[in-house]
Amino acid sequence: MVETISQHVDTLKFHYYTSHDLSDDGFHNYIKFVDKMLSLKKEAQTARNDYEDTKGINADIGIHKFNVMSSSISGFSVVILNNDVSIAFKKPKSIISASPIIKVEFRAEFLARKGYKKAIEIINSFIGSHILESYKIKISEIHLASDIQGYNFSHLDFFRIKSRARIAQTHEEDVDFSKACAYGSLTSFTGFTFGGGNYHLRVYNKTVEIKKKKEKGFAKVLLWDGKSNYDENKTVWRIEIQIRREKLKSMIDSNLHSLDDYQTILNNIPSLWAKALTDFRFMDLDDMAVFDVLRGKRTLKNGTDKFLTKNAVNKIFQRAEIFKFWLDLKVWNSHMYKDIYTAFQMPKGGSIDYVSNSIKSLFSTMAKHYGSISKDTFIKAFEDSNRKNVDDKGFSIIEGSIVKCLDWFEKIEYCESHGICNVPDYKVLEHDIYNTLLDVSDSFYRIELSKDLEDKLLERVS
Repeated sequence: MVETISQHVDTLKFHYYTSHDLSDDGFHNYIKFVDKMLSLKKEAQTARNDYEDTKGINADIGIHKFNVMSSSISGFSVVILNNDVSIAFKKPKSIISASPIIKVEFRAEFLARKGYKKAIEIINSFIGSHILESYKIKISEIHLASDIQGYNFSHLDFFRIKSRARIAQTHEEDVDFSKACAYGSLTSFTGFTFGGGNYHLRVYNKTVEIKKKKEKGFAKVLLWDGKSNYDENKTVWRIEIQIRREKLKSMIDSNLHSLDDYQTILNNIPSLWAKALTDFRFMDLDDMAVFDVLRGKRTLKNGTDKFLTKNAVNKIFQRAEIFKFWLDLKVWNSHMYKDIYTAFQMPKGGSIDYVSNSIKSLFSTMAKHYGSISKDTFIKAFEDSNRKNVDDKGFSIIEGSIVKCLDWFEKIEYCESHGICNVPDYKVLEHDIYNTLLDVSDSFYRIELSKDLEDKLLERVS
């Protein structure tokens, strides 16, 4: 049985911007504060040059103690830090600034010790009381993590993850956990990564990480010990989702609020987590199916090998179920979730200009490739293109076109149901597509649509 030991915010980074409510006095007080920190930074640089081992100068700000560092980070003038947070400051030229003037990174131990809500409250109060009286916040990065026991991931599980991510790597024990290699050895596997920097999934052996990095041991003390379902004799695996602002601001919640807003993100943490586990699905494939996917071919009963097309691999995943514990894990700390959508441009109706430009492009390209634009050449061009599409993607040009049209219809329906836009007569277009393509009798096309697509079309036009 898979047990969820902890679900928590593991990493949090804020950007603070000047607010329209910020007074001139408030802005000047901020500039004076930054100037003071810059003066201490120069002291730290002098001390480092004299003694070499000195990296910062102590500074008391209210009840909080910090080190003012001798070096800074790109885009900011000075950095202060303690065991709870690191804070970087920029000195803007005017009160209205399009770029952030403060960057805060919460320590994972601070978030684990206080919980993310209390930690945010402490830091926002500190910023407002001592540094910047009025501000706007944007979340630049957030990591959501679940620690589980009862399932031990292996190399084969790397091939059970289904997602649209183009980057995927496995981890091995003898490399840094922030890096990855293409393939780990069978005895040193410690996890895998799917996706890029703005949005990715990491699954890794947290027990091994703590053994190799003692400073990570706070997770056991603060997050696991005392939990009735925690077993010290079992390995803990961490499932972690990293989301940066570039991805966040492309999302909207079920109320059509943009996740570019700081408070909207915090209110939608359960929904963000559930969306991530939907985007990165852990499929319950048996070992033989995994080996087929890994090798890219299937051995038939007569002993011959049949190479798997991209479409055939997709069918293997479509027939599989998602692991039950993965579905159960979508519930974040017993809070129910709502849908999170990826924002998209408003769907636009077709235009004769688009048709005309497509035809001109088609005949121009035919002339360059075949040296002819006759009717026979047009038929040959369709047959050649269709054959190549089937070979490359496993389905015909017409089937691919219908799928894109269905996606377009679904976007229209979503927008109309939320009162965003109205595209007239699109239902008529659906029936036209059904009548002219699904039931086509012209031997020119010679298209056999997949059963799944036929069912989908029938469902939409019925």
